[in-house]
Amino acid sequence: MKIEHLALTGLLLVGLAACDHSKPKPISNNITKTVVTVNGKKDSVINNPEKNYGNATVSEPCVKCLLQIIQKTDSYKKVTALVPQQKIIYDVNWITSTKPKEIGAGNKIINGMEIDVNEKTSSKPKSITTFLYNNATARFYLRNSQGEFDNDAQVDTASLKKIRNSCFWGVASAK
Repeated sequence: MKIEHLALTGLLLVGLAACDHSKPKPISNNITKTVVTVNGKKDSVINNPEKNYGNATVSEPCVKCLLQIIQKTDSYKKVTALVPQQKIIYDVNWITSTKPKEIGAGNKIINGMEIDVNEKTSSKPKSITTFLYNNATARFYLRNSQGEFDNDAQVDTASLKKIRNSCFWGVASAK
């Protein structure tokens, strides 16, 4: 009876030792985090040059792609001309069917991205403009001075494809 208990205990210890209960280790130590605001909450976006992604709401490649594209537009350059670059902050949000975004004339975006461009001030951030990306139609919109959204035709087709590849992985798109 004692031998059976010792053998069973030995097998249990070997079984436990075989299971590694530690967290998975990243492939690389070259991981940095950038704080962004996503849907009103701060979130860490992991920069993964080695493709070892963690759990993030909006991936760093998506945010980086969106910001590079809007920063190239004449509209962005015009509205931010008097604001120092170090005072510009961004608020990136998903647009979903549960929280659609009105773009005027009864039209709504139910699948896309919203990028608020704000100026950092001593109190609360001051809104400069908002860009909207409609994934269903592959169009970019810009909030005008009346608070309505106009189609920002300055975003080329190649850039729109980059957004789909970076943020939507080429799926759930009408085009």
